Amino acid sequence: MPVAAEVTAEAALANRVRSARPSEVRKVFRAAQRPGMISFANGAPYLGALPFDQLAVSAQKILAETGQVALQYGASQGLPALRKHITSLMELEGITAEPDQVVVTAGSQQALDLAARILVNPGDVIFAEAPSYAGGMAVFSGYQAEIVHISIDADGLIPEELEQAIARVSASGRTAKGLYTIPNFQNPGGVNLSAERRRRIGQICRDNGLLIFEDNPYGLLGFDGQTLPAIQPDFPDITMYFGSFSKMIAPGLRLGWVLPPASLFEHFINTSETTLLNPPVFNQMLLNSYLDNPAWQDKLAEYRGLYQEKFLALLETLEQVMPNGTTWNRPSGGFYLWVTVPEGIDTDALVHECIERGVVYVPGTAFYTNGKGHNELRLSFCLPTIEQIREGGAILGEVFTQAAEAAKAEGPAA
Repeated sequence: MPVAAEVTAEAALANRVRSARPSEVRKVFRAAQRPGMISFANGAPYLGALPFDQLAVSAQKILAETGQVALQYGASQGLPALRKHITSLMELEGITAEPDQVVVTAGSQQALDLAARILVNPGDVIFAEAPSYAGGMAVFSGYQAEIVHISIDADGLIPEELEQAIARVSASGRTAKGLYTIPNFQNPGGVNLSAERRRRIGQICRDNGLLIFEDNPYGLLGFDGQTLPAIQPDFPDITMYFGSFSKMIAPGLRLGWVLPPASLFEHFINTSETTLLNPPVFNQMLLNSYLDNPAWQDKLAEYRGLYQEKFLALLETLEQVMPNGTTWNRPSGGFYLWVTVPEGIDTDALVHECIERGVVYVPGTAFYTNGKGHNELRLSFCLPTIEQIREGGAILGEVFTQAAEAAKAEGPAA
């Protein structure tokens, strides 16, 4: 009589889970939670200026007057009033949409997951900026897509490189499914995709049968308050536009949205129902109450000014302390500074030394799926205080300068 094979829970893992890489960003974030740690890792907004007293009054009123609604199941698409606010926000970037076209989600991360679940087959190719948002790469990789990186420069993703990559993928017989892009204050590169390139890249995608995954959590966080037109208005039939309240108000509310092409709308509704049932009603009502008061725009302007001050403090510190040959971009908004250190310095190896000295950043390799980024790193300036920025920056300078001197002493590899 044959002996039954021993069955373990781990042996039952789905192939997509077996192939998933552990998140290096999450490992770093765990270190960032240590008491006293200065964190340049967290892409988290500073919340200290939020009107908590006002929010508390709103929360009390919601529970006292409509508690049985606020704490009950709700519509899978989200509250109509909040969806109306969302359409007003998108108008600032040239997007014309009706509230009934919007799907509210538990942050834009869930919206990305819905899109990948609906559209990505194992082996499909997703093009993405190099470097690109680690969470986005994790979503697409989790559905067994192949990520093909496209270089960026000061004006964002380079159209010619996208065309060349599409041609290579097509010639190999693989299926190119879409382009994932963060056009505004890109995470982690901090660059803006120029208006001319937005139109050109959209046309390249249309001509080659590609979808566009337009992720825009930072669009209203330009230091000068200016916004660029989104890609979606010119290419609504192939673009999924993702937005979030996490960066401009509060990530703990876990509220975002997706504006899908009309042909995909019902698929997003149905798939959202199977994964979330509905976005949290109380959170939506609290956020809606906050947005009902136009003063939220003044608060956002206050945050933009604060983030600019922090960015300038970081820039000034790095100019004073980093080793010769270090370069960085100069973002005009958002949360991130992308830094390239001289060859021979491994930011993966040095992150542990920095953590021991009380500072944490994200190594560049976390933002690629092809092994690149060993001499790059992302610094987020939004959460630490200016004093912490100066102190942490000085520590980074010491560590990287010592590493540069050691690399120089060793000489070129044989």
